[in-house]
Amino acid sequence: MADWEEIKRLAADFQRAQLSSTIQRLSERNCIEIVQKLVQLKLIDVIYTLDGKEYLTHEELGKEILEELQARGGRVNIVELQTALNVDLSHIESKVNTIVGAEKNLTLVLGQLIDRAYLNRLAEEINDRLQEQGRVMLVELTKLYDLPADLILQTIHHHLGTVIKGQIDDFDRDLLYTETYVNRHRSIIKGAFSAITRPTSLGTVMSKYDLYKSLFYRVLDQLVCQGDLAGTVSGGHQERAQYVPDIYTRSQNEWVDSFFRQNGYLEYDSLSRLGIADAKSYIKKRFKANSLQYLSSCCIGCLLQERIEAEIDEELASTGWFDIMPSLPSICTETDANQMLMTILRHKSHVIVISDTIVANDSLLSACRRPFDDIIQTKAEMIARTNPGLLSANSDKKGRTDDSGDTKEDKREERRKKAFAGKSGGGVQGREVKTKSTKKKGFRGRDSGESDEATKGHQSEQEVFTVEEIIETLRNLESLEDCPDELILGVAERLHRPLNKEFIETAKSVFLQSTGGSTRRKTLAELSEKINSLWVNVKLFEKGIKHFNDDTQVVLTKHLLKTICTDITNMVFSNVAADHMVSLDCHYSGYTAESRNKISARLSDNNVKAILSKLNGSLNGKSIEDFMTQLDEACGPDMLDINLRKADKKKERQITFHHRQDLMEQLKQELDPALSLHLAAVILFQVFTQTMLHAPGRCVPQIISALKPNLTPEDYKLLIQYQDLVLKQLRYQDDNKSEELPDGADIKRQLEELLPKVKDVALTAKKGAVAQVTED
Repeated sequence: MADWEEIKRLAADFQRAQLSSTIQRLSERNCIEIVQKLVQLKLIDVIYTLDGKEYLTHEELGKEILEELQARGGRVNIVELQTALNVDLSHIESKVNTIVGAEKNLTLVLGQLIDRAYLNRLAEEINDRLQEQGRVMLVELTKLYDLPADLILQTIHHHLGTVIKGQIDDFDRDLLYTETYVNRHRSIIKGAFSAITRPTSLGTVMSKYDLYKSLFYRVLDQLVCQGDLAGTVSGGHQERAQYVPDIYTRSQNEWVDSFFRQNGYLEYDSLSRLGIADAKSYIKKRFKANSLQYLSSCCIGCLLQERIEAEIDEELASTGWFDIMPSLPSICTETDANQMLMTILRHKSHVIVISDTIVANDSLLSACRRPFDDIIQTKAEMIARTNPGLLSANSDKKGRTDDSGDTKEDKREERRKKAFAGKSGGGVQGREVKTKSTKKKGFRGRDSGESDEATKGHQSEQEVFTVEEIIETLRNLESLEDCPDELILGVAERLHRPLNKEFIETAKSVFLQSTGGSTRRKTLAELSEKINSLWVNVKLFEKGIKHFNDDTQVVLTKHLLKTICTDITNMVFSNVAADHMVSLDCHYSGYTAESRNKISARLSDNNVKAILSKLNGSLNGKSIEDFMTQLDEACGPDMLDINLRKADKKKERQITFHHRQDLMEQLKQELDPALSLHLAAVILFQVFTQTMLHAPGRCVPQIISALKPNLTPEDYKLLIQYQDLVLKQLRYQDDNKSEELPDGADIKRQLEELLPKVKDVALTAKKGAVAQVTED
């Protein structure tokens, strides 16, 4: 209330001052206080200037902003208004937003206030620039006027067709051009490309005449499609694309057609030199109705193919061989020649391809092979008489040679040079000797398997005929007098393996005929006696094994398989190896599993090989019955033809008695404690069970345990005591302790003292009426 009274007092003072005749002025301080009080009471709303010396209302600020906008040509930056009006930027921004919201002809863009009049003048300037240059880029206008592209584009669209006389490119929205500019482009492009007579890069024309890329491609496509330009564009819309005039294409096609019509083939390199990038695709498109053979360097027409095929048939009928290289275009390689032969000979039989380029028929090979018949017979008879061991030595050569492809080619080339050293290029055309490529290709006819085996390097036959020797013989044949060296070498390589194989078979036949059948029958009888004897022993030992439990039976069975059964198997393998001329460097008693596998692998008869493999595999099993089954098959009529005779009771008793006597004689002479205990245990087992036993030393404790029911307590205690001493002695030996030590010497002394007693128990034992021996 006091404030209001004070205001009334001040107002009264102010009125008196006005009515007084004396002029009175308010001080600046009073004015400031009055304005501040009015603002504080919210009676007035004013804006301070930046220096605080002046006040202005919001209406005045808006008025001054519009005046400044007009003064600056319809475009002003808000930051510049702050300097010009001396008002804080926040007040200006707030007022500008209010004005823009109220005035439709004003717009605020990126901090700049712009009116419609400015945009109209901008459209007029753009049109002037467009008419002057013919085309305008939106990027250029953006940089020039420092305005966003969207605003400029919006202005252009708004005035297009009225103020702005031009059009926007349909594919490039940033390009604005006039119809005159387009026509000028069309005229330049049409004139430039009409003068072109050979393939020309589009980029070259574009850069030479400074043509705009997007418009250039569009106009060029229109001219080509409308027929205004006689040519085609290859490569799409890129600078490396080419324009090929029709006159050049016609010249190309005429040259290609003429060359193909005259020669019957087309060379890829020649087409490339004509400017044809993809020669094969061009030929396929140009001659799609023709049957062509596409080689690596050229393509052959059907007429040339038929002519070559007729020449092949004629030459094969007359000379038996034909070299295709002289009949092919000079550009063709040996790979092309081989591919051509494979196509022509696809439906022909009784022909083979030699050295990639030469074709021969079977009659030529047969004629080349006949001269060797007498040589094979003569050499076979001589070898069979003088050195029959060579017939078995050939088996050892299997698999020793396994050269890589490059090594074989090197050897082949070396053979060719050696065989034809000093000989000039021969053949019906006087061709020089060729160095063959290292690629092994060729048509596979009826003898392809034989040829493949010849080149694999696996020589399983004795090499009596070398390739060089075969070449020397072939060179003397009248039918090969004028043939190229490659044909002779190829025929020699094809005959090499069959001739050596035939020689081995002939030599074997001669050798077997010369030795007669009496020696063979004698050897077979001796083998039959040995195998039958061991076979009966195995059957008797098997009976003794059955007295033990399963675990011990497995150990005894494996021991029997690794010893006596292995001896029988070695005899079988040795006899089969002799029959098939296969030998090793050791006696059959020294055969190992690896040795037996080698013998089996070198056999040519798959049935015999399978039987021997099963027999050898049964030795690693746990069953005597399986071994017996495989042995029966090996001794059957298809292999050894040995009759395994089962022994009768009397024969078995005799074998058992003699076996016991042999063991007793060994025991009497034996001084080694461990072996003596082993022999004593086996003898006692046979005495009490009347069955033979073949056991390893590690099974002695199980044998003694099984004998306990049949021994007196004193004898059993003696054997156990002796067994413990033997084990202690063996442990001392394993620990490398000298028997000179007190314990070692004492054990040795006890063993020597008890040895006669142990022998006496075994040698004097008699079968009593005690229960059957079985292992606990």
